[in-house]
Amino acid sequence: LTFMSDVAEDMSSLAVKDYDSQVDIVTDQIEPSPEVRFKYVFIPHDVDEPMEEREMITTKAQVMSCLIDTFRPHFQQRGAVKSEVQKQKLKDNIELEMKKAASKNGQGETEVSNQMVDMMSQSQTVDIVPLVPAIPAGKYITVTVYVDDRGTIKGLPVNERASGLVSAAGQTVVVMGDAFVARAYDNEAEDMERHDFKLAELDIAAEWFKEAWRIKKVIEGTREGLPVDKAADIANNEARIVGLSSPADGYGFVPPVHPQLSAEARLKAAEDIRANGNALFKAGKLEEALSAYFKALRFMNVYPELEGEGAKAPRISAYLNSAMCCLKLTHHAQCLTHCNSVLKIDAKNPKALFRKGSAHRALEQWEEAVTALTAAKEAAPDDAAIISELSKAEKDLKKNLYGW
Repeated sequence: LTFMSDVAEDMSSLAVKDYDSQVDIVTDQIEPSPEVRFKYVFIPHDVDEPMEEREMITTKAQVMSCLIDTFRPHFQQRGAVKSEVQKQKLKDNIELEMKKAASKNGQGETEVSNQMVDMMSQSQTVDIVPLVPAIPAGKYITVTVYVDDRGTIKGLPVNERASGLVSAAGQTVVVMGDAFVARAYDNEAEDMERHDFKLAELDIAAEWFKEAWRIKKVIEGTREGLPVDKAADIANNEARIVGLSSPADGYGFVPPVHPQLSAEARLKAAEDIRANGNALFKAGKLEEALSAYFKALRFMNVYPELEGEGAKAPRISAYLNSAMCCLKLTHHAQCLTHCNSVLKIDAKNPKALFRKGSAHRALEQWEEAVTALTAAKEAAPDDAAIISELSKAEKDLKKNLYGW
């Protein structure tokens, strides 16, 4: 018995030693996740508080979640959903989202209980607003604003500086409460990479603003039914033309982020820029003129978009001038886009209909050309240029249909 006990004890000792040895080997194989550092920007809602450039120190394993994990408690501390009015707003929002989901999925609506509202009111979510969406045409580089998802429900004040930034990038979101801005590479198939976004890049002269508008144009093109490569080609060409913008007009690429220009000041700037474009057009510098017209439209169309009769004529003129430049540069598809923008404002505008018909004719879209030019003649029956172009389009259509 003593012998067997000793053997068992020895075997037990060996087993423990072997187990310890195995643990040591496994532990040696686990390497710590590499450190990752990157810069991002904090924009407080209070304009008296300075904006800050901050550094995030994290690990590669946490690079995707690190910002959300940092911002969620920040937003939680700055305000919570407590009052009955706030909870009712939250309930209304939840019900609206559920209705949308039910309609999309073909399912019945789910009742929102008070218990569900109480549970949601105690949670904190972060809303992500892409200023430069991560798409192939932009090499998957994204610039993003992080905001409190419950800012409106909590009754947080408008963040004028962040809202101005969002507007200057071509978006229409009003930011409530504090905001953070960051940059990343994210193609969803590989590990996300965080890139620096620095305080100096809030200047409207920063190149990423131009990239935001280029990517916006690509996305709009695909939504209008263009193939992705075609939409990207058009956007790239417009981006090249945008780069020709003359500094002679005295204005930046977009209106100032903060303080934002008044509606009157923006309208004056747009008219000054368009006048500079007219001078360039008369000098035969068509692409430079087109760049100026694009810029004039940006000043009118950034959020909040200029509205009312005072903005109607300048906006129509800028679109018509853009259409004329595109027609002369043989950018016929873009010409159609600008003409259609005019016709949404003034459905019987003879110049827009005339240039639209001319663009369709250049694209050998005979029926569309005749339709547009017929409408142009109805709007301006004595215009000799319209009469002549319509006659040519009708002959083109007959030749295409009957061969004569």
